[in-house]
Amino acid sequence: MSSIDNKFQYNDTSGAHFGFKYQPGTFIYRLDESTSIFAPKFPLESSVFVHTHLPPSVGSIVGIPSYDHPNVYTVSFKDGSISECNQDLLSLVPEHCPIKTSTLLPPWVKGGANATLFLHTMPKPRHGTLQQNQDGTWSFYPGKSSTDGITLSNLEANCQELLDTGQLFKGHAKFKNVYDARSQVSLRECVLCYFSAHGLQ
Repeated sequence: MSSIDNKFQYNDTSGAHFGFKYQPGTFIYRLDESTSIFAPKFPLESSVFVHTHLPPSVGSIVGIPSYDHPNVYTVSFKDGSISECNQDLLSLVPEHCPIKTSTLLPPWVKGGANATLFLHTMPKPRHGTLQQNQDGTWSFYPGKSSTDGITLSNLEANCQELLDTGQLFKGHAKFKNVYDARSQVSLRECVLCYFSAHGLQ
């Protein structure tokens, strides 16, 4: 259809700022209209299970579907990451449901667990305990101290690297074993660097 008096604009005019989207020659829907396609199955800020693995992760809805992606929700997780998920992978968290979130940490890494820490920035290894803070972060408390903790930034993401590089040990490991593990890691890195430098496999 065409007209001398007017011309249809085939692009978005309002966008997400006002919650409208222009449909050429049809209708304009409000995002909160219950009769439109924007009556989301999962409302904004609702808690949902994300069933990508077992046990499911728990997130919060921060973005609802659009015309271009009518079944895709934006989900924010506790660690600050954001992901787009198909609604088939989501389910509402029931009220008063005890939430058990998945974790990438080994089973022994929990509050009060005995551990030995030997970061690259430390002159010597320390025995102590691991504690999870109220904001979800982790700290290592040397000896019997409960105040002077060493923050372990983003432990869930870095834990495996700390273990592989001999910086974190389960329990109060003997210092000789700690130093031996560090030496083995250094030797392995030297060998890998040598082979890489000479193009060997």
